[in-house]
This record gives sequence, structure tokens and C-alpha cells, in this order.
Amino acid sequence: MRITQGMLTSRTLRNLQTNYAGLAKVQEQITSGRKINRPSDDPALARSAVRIRDSINALEQHTRNIDAADRVTSAAETALASAGNMLARVKELALQAANGSISIDGRNAILAEVAELGNGLVSLANTRNGDDYVFSGQQTRTPAYASLLAAYAGDANPINARIAPGVTVQVNITGDAAFGPALAAVGQLVADLTAGNPPQGATIQALDDGFDAMLAQRTRLGAIVNRLSATREFVETSAFTATKLLSDLEDADMAEVISLAASRQATYQAALNVNAKILSRSLVDEL
Repeated sequence: MRITQGMLTSRTLRNLQTNYAGLAKVQEQITSGRKINRPSDDPALARSAVRIRDSINALEQHTRNIDAADRVTSAAETALASAGNMLARVKELALQAANGSISIDGRNAILAEVAELGNGLVSLANTRNGDDYVFSGQQTRTPAYASLLAAYAGDANPINARIAPGVTVQVNITGDAAFGPALAAVGQLVADLTAGNPPQGATIQALDDGFDAMLAQRTRLGAIVNRLSATREFVETSAFTATKLLSDLEDADMAEVISLAASRQATYQAALNVNAKILSRSLVDEL
């Protein structure tokens, strides 16, 4: 087959384009710092990168869920700690009022303080995290208690959070379990004092039971907090490992890429010089 000048020119241009495309690809890797800039660069690696990135996104969502759960548990823990102190003070006042020698004025002063502490307990039972009531179950826009003697207005349903792949945990405790017994006991104490009577033995026992119920829920909350902390460590470690794996997969080795770019630049320049000489020869030179 006779090689024509057109065929020679076409083949030469194709070779130059191939060399230039290789050089351009390496230069793009230097600019972006990535060895995969589009799926066509390496379809298999691109698919792996997509899977890893999806995993990282899921882990980041789990971290946000843990952050949200931490805010709920922190608000609940603070409220229960204060409520425990208030209830301990109510118990002290109840024991004082049980002293038969206390004056009417003394009993009235105790009644006033107990009523104020009871209102404080109601306020703590209605603790909010943002716009949501912490102790109302899933009725997060409804106060748990309207007053000291009111019935619990929330529900007993759990609020769950997905905190790790395949791991869901209840992050709330409800007001009826944490505050209900204590509020009922304080309400009974107020009734005793209002009637001018010393606190009944059953009322004192109810205060103790209310404190025990509150402590049990606080202990349960502590277990939730510990689990959130341990899970956060696992999720953050997993996210770090996945991010490093993605970086190893996608990021270019700059020393290697710069060296390759220099080599391809030299090859491309040499090809330009050689092909320029070939293409500059005329038909007369070949006769």
C-alpha cells in the first residue's frame, strides 16, 4: 500500500493528540491534586470512591444525630440534678414541719417554701431543648405538667436516634417516670400543710419514693450518655479511617505526578520537533 502525504499527516496528528491528551491529564492531576477527576479516568476506582464517600456521609449524619442526642440528654441531666436538690430541700422542710412544737407561722413559712419548690419542680419537668419539651415523650410541643397537681400531659413513647450503622438508641426519659412520683408527693405535702396538719408518715415516705424514682431515671440517663460517648468515638474513628482511605484512593502522589508530567512534556516536545521535520518535507523531496 502506498503511503500518501495525507495519510502520514493524519497519523502524525493522531499521535500528537494522544501524547497531548496524556500530558493534559497529568497536568490536570497536578492542578486538582486528584488522580481521579472524572469517572472515565478509572471507572473501578471511581465506583469505590463513591461507595466510600456514601459511607462517610452516613457516618457524618450519625455524628449529627449523636450531637442532637447529647443536647437532649444534657438538658435532661441538668434538670434532674437541680430537681434532686430541690426535692432534698422539700424533705428537710417536711421533717421540720413534722415537729409538733413548730408554730403556725413556722408551718406557714414552710408551706410557702414548699409550694415555691413545687413550682420549681414543675418548671424543671417542663425543661426545653430548643422548642421541644424534653420530658414529654413524643409530645415534644406539649409541657409535661401544667401545674403541681396536674396530670402528666406527655406520652410514654420513646424518642430514638440512629447513632451508628444498625444502632438505634432511646435518648429520652419521660416526665411521668422521672417527676411524677415526686410531684405527687410534694402535692400531698402541700395538702397536709394547708390543712394545718403535720406531714403524714405516708407523705414522708412518698417523698423518699419520689427521690428514688428520680434517681433511677437519672441513672438510666447516665447509661444513655455513656453509650452516646462510646458510640461517638467509634463513629469518629470510622469516619477518619474512611476519609483516609478515600484520600489514598483519590489524591495524587504529587512527586510522582510532577515527575511524570516533566517526562511527558519532554516526550511531547520531542514529538513536536520530529514531526515538524517530517511534515515539512515536500513531495519533491521524496522524488
